[in-house]
Amino acid sequence: MRLRAYRRACFVLGATVLIAAASSASAKPAVDNLDVGKTLNVTVTGQIVPRCEIQGGGDIDFGELTGGERATALFGFNCNVPFDLGVTSARGGLVHVTKPQGEGPFSGVLPYDVTLTVPTLRPAPRMVQASFSSTDHTGMLSSGDGIAAGGGKIEFRTRQPAGAGLLAGQYTETLTVTVTPRV
Repeated sequence: MRLRAYRRACFVLGATVLIAAASSASAKPAVDNLDVGKTLNVTVTGQIVPRCEIQGGGDIDFGELTGGERATALFGFNCNVPFDLGVTSARGGLVHVTKPQGEGPFSGVLPYDVTLTVPTLRPAPRMVQASFSSTDHTGMLSSGDGIAAGGGKIEFRTRQPAGAGLLAGQYTETLTVTVTPRV
């Protein structure tokens, strides 16, 4: 597309030179034939392809679960349009692998809170942040009219166990972060 526009501009300029050369053979001096007020219009176009990419993930091991544990995970994020980040807790908390309901007075679920933080431009730099509880199962962070200005951060904080505490065993959870561009 640009090559054709360039050729067209060269052709127009070439035609102007030919006209000036042909008119210089007339009786008037060449200086009188220069038209100082002439303009050349060139239309220039382009585009930026919208994109949203999120990278990262992996495992976080809280170790011994007593409540109040904290962890931070950084993720790569590039989005050149306004966006929403959705967060989904698969189980509603860290859940006992074999006895999610717990046993006796001991709980099988340890809820946690999540805070998402993403730097944006609108056009000035700004941090957008949203928090939610795993017991809600979902949360949403909106950039408003801003675009991403780099990676992001997820902060986890486990709550205190209910009742007599947690049942002994392995606990697991999957947190899914989904980006939705708003074009």
